[in-house]
Amino acid sequence: MGAWDVGIYDNDDAADWSADLADRGLMAVEEAFDAVLDAGYIEAPEGACALAAADVIARLVSGRGDDSAYCESVVTWVAAHPEAPPPALVAKAARAVDRIGGDDSELAELWSDAGAESVQWRLTLEGVQQRLRA
Repeated sequence: MGAWDVGIYDNDDAADWSADLADRGLMAVEEAFDAVLDAGYIEAPEGACALAAADVIARLVSGRGDDSAYCESVVTWVAAHPEAPPPALVAKAARAVDRIGGDDSELAELWSDAGAESVQWRLTLEGVQQRLRA
C-alpha cells in the first residue's frame, strides 16, 4: 500500500522523486516544473513531483521546510547546495504550485473530495508559496 497524506513527501511519487534529486540536482527540479507547466491536465504523479521540486526551491529561498522521514535526501541536498536559486526558477516554482492547486490538476481533484484534509492540503500549498516569497 502506498503512502498518501497532506505533507509534500507523504506520497510515494514525491518520496521517489526526492531520491533522484541527489543525482540530478536542479535538472530534476526544472524537469518536474516543465512537466506540469507544459501539461494540459496534470496527472497526480507529476503534480506530486513538481510540488516536491517547489519545496526544494522554497527551502533554498527561505531556509525552512518541514522534515519527514521521506525527505532526508532533500534536506541533505539543500544543505550541500545553499546558494540562492535564480529568480526565474523561483517564479517557475510558484507557477507550478499554482497549477497543481488549479482546475486542471488531478491532485486538486483528489484532495477536493477529502473533506477536512482538503483544507490541510491547501495550507501545504500556501506554505510552499509563502516560503517561495521569503
